[in-house]
Amino acid sequence: MSTNSSSLSSRFLEKIFPIFFSSKVRQLDNIPGPKPIFPVGNILDFFGNDIHKLLYNYALEYGDLMCFWLGGRPNLLINDPALIEQVLVTHRDDFYKNSPQKVAKPIMGGSLILSNGKDWEFKRKNHPFSAAGIETYFQKIIPVVRKNTREHLETLEKSYADKNVDLFDELTHLLFRIFGLTILGAEMDADLFSYYMNLLNEIDSRLQQPFPLSLSPKFWSDRRKWFDFIDNRIRDRQSHSDEEAIDLLAYIKSRNTSELSMEQLRDELSTSFTAGTRNVAIVVASVLYLCSRYPQTKQKLQSEIKEFVAKHGNNFELADINKLSYLDKVIKESLRLYPAVPLFIREVLPGKSVVLGGHSLPEKTQIFCCSWAFHRNPNHWENPDMFDPERFATEPLPFHYFPFGGGPRACVGMYYTLTCTKIILITILAEYFVDVDPSCNFETKAFAATIVPRDGLPAKIKRAL
Repeated sequence: MSTNSSSLSSRFLEKIFPIFFSSKVRQLDNIPGPKPIFPVGNILDFFGNDIHKLLYNYALEYGDLMCFWLGGRPNLLINDPALIEQVLVTHRDDFYKNSPQKVAKPIMGGSLILSNGKDWEFKRKNHPFSAAGIETYFQKIIPVVRKNTREHLETLEKSYADKNVDLFDELTHLLFRIFGLTILGAEMDADLFSYYMNLLNEIDSRLQQPFPLSLSPKFWSDRRKWFDFIDNRIRDRQSHSDEEAIDLLAYIKSRNTSELSMEQLRDELSTSFTAGTRNVAIVVASVLYLCSRYPQTKQKLQSEIKEFVAKHGNNFELADINKLSYLDKVIKESLRLYPAVPLFIREVLPGKSVVLGGHSLPEKTQIFCCSWAFHRNPNHWENPDMFDPERFATEPLPFHYFPFGGGPRACVGMYYTLTCTKIILITILAEYFVDVDPSCNFETKAFAATIVPRDGLPAKIKRAL
């Protein structure tokens, strides 16, 4: 090829893929990472691999700061606590949430989880879980969570006898019902569960497409029915007072302090389901799985819980639950190994240049903070693959542990998740034997930006004598 032809080809490619030729981007060449293939970058690494596991392997191979390319876009994975703190806290205004917007907006609308800047501040301040005195609400839902957990387990025991049941799937159904009762004050039927699952399947499908686009008429129909249902629940609570109601809608009405519009409130309540129901299920499931693999831990945990129930019966309060120190350690260690949301993504603001780890990052560079990779990193955790609740006898070092994210944007539903998790585990471990199938290895896969067990959690449920 002649010199002129080569020059023309280079200029042509530079116009099509300008980011590959940007001098600012080329500054990232000295950051460790797999060699990109023009023009797809490292995207082939992701085919057939779950992103949280691939990022874990990247972290082990390339260290605390590494670069990979998705098409023509540079992305950084940070595995250094100081850098994670910089992105999530100290310099958080240099970054924003952008990556999930196109994928999740049709499902989550304008909810807090997708918001930025002043819009985020307004929605965080007015989010139902940010309401003043929210602990009173958590106290009221304890009997409802306990009652429905017990009823669900009784049904499973009668229906399956000595047969295995997919406990993760059953926990998902249970949590969907609990969320309905405690957030919306509503019984959730099979049609609503179908709508909810269709929303999650849509998010998962969009995450796997380079150009997310919804062409399914059923998705749009189910989405409308789902939103209409929540809108109707909001209207009902606004027009009818019920002093006995314990749900979140009733609670925020009694406080009358939220400035969210009806549409904004609908988006937040809907997102509580799509971003939370299966998350609680994975926490409960991971605890039960790990206890089955570590009998001494299970015995110690059951002893604490049975002593607790013998003392308090069914009349325990939120403060009592939070005094169960070993249960707290077990849940934290389970979340270390199986964080429901395995990664968080930020992006350098448009028009902004940011220095991170001594490297100047151009605008729109994506930053990945992967809790799955960091929590299992031997450079930051001793014996990281071992399930050891006692490691939480002392608080982890700052930004070494972030299953719910970190800083001001940490998950607004964290305490709801932990409260439900503790009540469900107390009920199960005090009243039932859970025999997890010995062949189950709890291999996880990515689904709708969370992790789920690839093959479920096969187990037998038996009432304790």
